[in-house]
Amino acid sequence: MILCEQCPDNPACRNCLLELRSGGSAQKVLPPRKVKVTELATMETSQAQLIAVSRTAIGLLSSTKKLHGRMEVELAFDFRIIGSGLQGINGVPYYVVDIEKVLRKEEVLERLLLEEFHTWHMCNELNPTDVLHSYKDRDDERGRLIKQELQKLSILRQIETIFLYLLDDGKVRPLGSNRAAPDVEGEMQRLIGEATVHGNSLREQIVSHDGKKVFEMYASILPDRTCGIALIDVTAAIAEERRRKRREWEIYRDILGVVTAGKLLLLSDEELFFLLREGHKSLAMDIQAPEDLALLRRSFKRTLEPLGFVAKRFLHFLVAVNEAASNTLKHGSGGTITLYIAHDQDLCRVVIHDQGQGILLEDLPRATLQQGFSTRNSLGAGFHVMLQYCDRIYLSSTAAGTKLILECALTS
Repeated sequence: MILCEQCPDNPACRNCLLELRSGGSAQKVLPPRKVKVTELATMETSQAQLIAVSRTAIGLLSSTKKLHGRMEVELAFDFRIIGSGLQGINGVPYYVVDIEKVLRKEEVLERLLLEEFHTWHMCNELNPTDVLHSYKDRDDERGRLIKQELQKLSILRQIETIFLYLLDDGKVRPLGSNRAAPDVEGEMQRLIGEATVHGNSLREQIVSHDGKKVFEMYASILPDRTCGIALIDVTAAIAEERRRKRREWEIYRDILGVVTAGKLLLLSDEELFFLLREGHKSLAMDIQAPEDLALLRRSFKRTLEPLGFVAKRFLHFLVAVNEAASNTLKHGSGGTITLYIAHDQDLCRVVIHDQGQGILLEDLPRATLQQGFSTRNSLGAGFHVMLQYCDRIYLSSTAAGTKLILECALTS
């Protein structure tokens, strides 16, 4: 590919436009426009010709000086572009400058572009915290607006795990050098296709292929029909939230254990699984309607009486099981009752499982210990009967439902 000898005056030639890689949004500048170029690393200045423009890049012809690195292109006394340059066509002094931000004298801090934020966030060219000192005592409307935007930038700049992208003409490009792993970018591009097709904003969660990273993705359609994407690494935040919930859960577990003298214990699903492995399943049935309760009582009597269950204890335990089963009907749509008998046949455990909304952790003390506290998700007033007539109660409650295990010795 060569630069046309008549460029940019020959509208039929698109070589200089193709190098911008901006699809159909690139246009020629007719006639070419003289611009001032300042290399930011050395502050050396030179003259060039602006011959092609797009929303994301510009094309410069510079026959007197090679252009490279980050630069400022002054188009007019109040209009400048900051970008990074590279040679576009081999053997021709034609350079493509990727636009990082556009600065206007009256709008530089009043209308912050996505590209501007990213540049400020990722480099030390302009530290918004430093600029804030100049606006500390400003009390006019414009000063307050500038101060507010700078404060936002100061906060966001401290976030090291945010990646910004732009979807333009079907291609995703990062706004700067900071970018996520290729597999995450691939999943991101797949998801934002929906946003661009329907013209809607999109929020999705992305998990890396190895399962070690979790990202929140926000995609918004911009006025020029491109799509801006913010990708935030929330792995650490999720891990910390899980640790916090675990610590909170352990506190509630200890409190309930102490208050009930060890009769009420909170267990995880994993702990419940290993607990039930200590016995074998002897009976299982669904409770869907009040008439099922009578069948439940008869089935338990038929299964447990031959094991030498003391009559009075058996009656009390059956009352507790009946209360637990009734609660699945009162506060939900029924549940499953399963009887396990220990391998040495010295105790039995009954698992009552409903698939309701579960009980909030902060409601557990009231739902289990406070008489008269009853909501759709609580264990009901009968819970005090269960505590009185069982040797121990194990409880696990999540958004997937509540599991209650009533334990009673068979011989004592």
